[in-house]
Amino acid sequence: MRFQLILNLATALGLVFAILLVKLTHAQIIELPPLAKARDANKNNRIERNEAAGPLAPSFNEIDCDKSGGLDGNEIRGFFDGTDCPKPSVALRANILPELPPLAKARDANNNKLIEQTEAAGPLAPNFEEIDCDRSKALDGDEIRGFFAGTECKAPETSAQAGRMPSSAAPVRAENEILFNLYLPRTATIFRKIVLPWTGAITASTKGRIKIKFSAASLAPVNRQLRMVATGVADAGMGIHHFTRRRTVTARVSELPFAGRSSEAVSIAVWRTVQKFAKPSEYRNVELMGVVSPPPTLIFNTKKAITSLKNFRSFKILAVGSLVRPAKLLGAPVVGIPLPFAYEQFSRGVVDGTFSNYGGLRDYRLLQFVKHATPVPGGVGNTSIFLAMNKKIFSSFARRDREAIMGVSGETFGTYAVGWDEEEILSARLAKRAGIVETRMTVRDLAELKKRWSALTPAWIADAGKLGIDGKSAIAFYRGQVANIEGGR
Repeated sequence: MRFQLILNLATALGLVFAILLVKLTHAQIIELPPLAKARDANKNNRIERNEAAGPLAPSFNEIDCDKSGGLDGNEIRGFFDGTDCPKPSVALRANILPELPPLAKARDANNNKLIEQTEAAGPLAPNFEEIDCDRSKALDGDEIRGFFAGTECKAPETSAQAGRMPSSAAPVRAENEILFNLYLPRTATIFRKIVLPWTGAITASTKGRIKIKFSAASLAPVNRQLRMVATGVADAGMGIHHFTRRRTVTARVSELPFAGRSSEAVSIAVWRTVQKFAKPSEYRNVELMGVVSPPPTLIFNTKKAITSLKNFRSFKILAVGSLVRPAKLLGAPVVGIPLPFAYEQFSRGVVDGTFSNYGGLRDYRLLQFVKHATPVPGGVGNTSIFLAMNKKIFSSFARRDREAIMGVSGETFGTYAVGWDEEEILSARLAKRAGIVETRMTVRDLAELKKRWSALTPAWIADAGKLGIDGKSAIAFYRGQVANIEGGR
């Protein structure tokens, strides 16, 4: 009798706790972004897998930080902002790690809390051996969560594990063959004009001893490219610095507006700035092979010529990453969708404009929608893109091959950006033929624009200071390098 009373009391308390937990959880959930909210068929303020569309669909597992099977506003905004999933507390981690994540648990046919190779699906299947840290031919909760978190396998700690090989090695590949992860379309200007010439130069400089093999499909979302290379999922790859903005701060100096007129000048200047000011922690476990920045960014819209900054209040601007804050400082409503997914948004009239260069409009088939262009002297801000190789892989090559690779990388890699500049000129001509009209800002509006965007500089300096970098000196050096290169000095 007493036991039953205790049991009933415990059940009641558990129910109360569960209700409170649900209420607390829902209280902390941020509203879905507008486009996601429109997809929320059951109006539960979450996007389930069957509701996911656009960039949310292929990256659903990655975005679902809590592995709940649904995406809330925090998770969706974090994905488009390029922020990492929050790490669980030590106490929480101790409780949940032994268990399989929910989606993996559903695949556990024999309920042994392990995922065998026959049960693996999604990203677990092609990366099974990489994830299987203890070489047990089965994945536990630790290994699966470690894979999605981008953490390296722990070295064996006990004598029983001594014969097992940790899986920090790269995926199976041919000897002296570099697996380059490609998340960009092969038609993209950066691939045709920069990546391909670089890979060709490597093969030529090493006399065929080192070859580059491109992945058939991306092995990680765009905001996980650096982590993917660092952990050996791919041997090499490239990605946007803003998506690792807390880690790779120095190269993000290019995001400041009004910096440079050419891709080549900015690319070389960023590389020199990184070499002089960057901290080793920014590129741990990878060998930085080069950086590149696209041609200066303009403001495009489908409605009318910009005659006043007040016009931006009525424009829904498509922007992501480093371009979100400049758009908000203009007073424009922001739609956080990357350019690769912009076609659908423009075709449906969801957005009215975007920040891009002419090449971006051409690459992503947006020329037919855009009618007006507003140049910004020196650009809205230049995204910087890293090219990195797994440090262990790079170190495994013979000295002569390492020297040959670096001979066509580094600052030399930045010179390939001249091809991007040439392509931009061609794309601008095509844009004008398509009827896109450029309208330059008045002196007054340009002065007001510089005033509004001046807030971007101290924000970057503060980020640099957190790493012990003298931000003011780095900016001065970077801008000086751009000016020297563009001036032919």
